[in-house]
Amino acid sequence: MIRAAVCGLGIGMAHCAGYRAGNGVELVAVADLLPGRRGTVGGTFAAGSMLVLRPLYREEELGLQWEDIGVTPRETLDELLADPSIDLVSLCTPDYLHAQHAIQVLEAGKHLLLEKPVALTLADARRVQDAAAKAEAKGVMCTVGYEFRLNPAILKMRALVQAGEVGHVEAFSLYHFRSPFRRDKWQHWIQKRALSGGLIVEETSHWLDLARYITGKEVSSIHCVTTDRIHTDFDFEDVAYINGTYVDGAVFQISHALTGFDFDLTLIVHGTKGTVWCGLKETRSRAIDAGQTTYLGVVSWGNPGEGVAGARTVTYGEEATEPENIRDFAHHFAHCIAGQRPPVVSVLDGVRALELAIAAGRSARLNRVISMAEDTEEYGNT
Repeated sequence: MIRAAVCGLGIGMAHCAGYRAGNGVELVAVADLLPGRRGTVGGTFAAGSMLVLRPLYREEELGLQWEDIGVTPRETLDELLADPSIDLVSLCTPDYLHAQHAIQVLEAGKHLLLEKPVALTLADARRVQDAAAKAEAKGVMCTVGYEFRLNPAILKMRALVQAGEVGHVEAFSLYHFRSPFRRDKWQHWIQKRALSGGLIVEETSHWLDLARYITGKEVSSIHCVTTDRIHTDFDFEDVAYINGTYVDGAVFQISHALTGFDFDLTLIVHGTKGTVWCGLKETRSRAIDAGQTTYLGVVSWGNPGEGVAGARTVTYGEEATEPENIRDFAHHFAHCIAGQRPPVVSVLDGVRALELAIAAGRSARLNRVISMAEDTEEYGNT
């Protein structure tokens, strides 16, 4: 039995749900600095935060104390690390603390699920990578929470690419339309670039990871333009447009906007034989398609020359939503530990995503194309 703990009860509430699913893993402790969150199971939701994760819990358990369900609440990470019975820690603290906390967990000999990003600088990310390598030599595992790699619609896209359904991949695109980040974070950390990394590091790193994962390609150059003049109480970009090239000459494009009134995530792979299109939603009914579709994920693929008649489609329900993906990722990692098999995301994958995000941010500031062959040390602390 893997005994797991979660530090940070914001997005960490999805991790808790994953470990509470059982089947070889048990949630034994949680930690958070906010008394309300560590007081009751539903404390996070009672304060109006992370409501998208609430459906992962039964209503009758939200008013219970953590102790009522066999979980010990703590205030700090240090208290979790002092408990020799804990095998695995999910680290869901604010981004600027990731590197420091991750190294603490690994040096304490605990398996680590680190929420993305790995760190805010490449120098710190490499420190985490080194700590993970030393821990791995002692049988300790580490992964980074890029949970979209478990989304069934994403997996379908990747499988179609790997099976040669689209031929040689020549282009990848991703468009994300979403509402602004919430303004209720502890000490407003997410609104400050120095603490969150800004839009590109904090969230676009998800999409940069998928640009690698779905296509199986590495990026050779990247160019980015942004605007930061919409949400003036955030000191970073509201919208980012990223273009780039892969090592083999294929191209990609990512559009990410925090200016939406609804949610849409669209991904497309263009190949020499065909195209794969994927759409992901957050709720079954939304304004931007007038509530006309009830699925939460859809993948369609076909040959442009054959038109609609030759296309095939598969749809998905709640299993294609991010809350369930985060929950399932935590459960996946616990099973990887138990089975001594590698998780779907390596620490190196996390570092690669951060490298691309930092390069994109630097491109926007310098208004030029950044080659990934450049000496990354020169922008590792920006």
